[in-house]
Formats: sequence, C-alpha cells, structure tokens
Amino acid sequence: MWNSPAFSLVGIGTSLAAWIVVPTIVGHWLDSRFVSDPLITLAFLLLGLMVGFFDAYRRLRDVMRESGGS
Repeated sequence: MWNSPAFSLVGIGTSLAAWIVVPTIVGHWLDSRFVSDPLITLAFLLLGLMVGFFDAYRRLRDVMRESGGS
C-alpha cells in the first residue's frame, strides 16, 4: 500500500507547491529588506517555477518507469 504510485504523485504535487511557494516568500522578504519591490520576488518565483516543474517532470518520469509505463 505505501509503495503505491499514488503516494508518489501526492509527493510530486507537494514538492511542486513547495518549490514555488518557498522561493516566492523568500523573494518577498528580500524585497522588503532591500526595497526592490517586486524584482526579487518575481525572479525567485520564476526560479521556483523552473526548478519545480523540472523536479515534477523528473519524479513523474520515475513513477512512470516504476509502474511499467513507457
């Protein structure tokens, strides 16, 4: 049961959300410290999106391999 691909898919969604939300919050905090609103927030958001989608793609590819997909 715990080895089910469904649990891996939940992990993918959670990881994707974390990769997007955490850098955005850090960017917002840095913007407030350096008064550069919204440049750092947008840069960290884009970075989080790129890393998050790459990580989700990689994890989804691994799940598909383990479940016998192509």
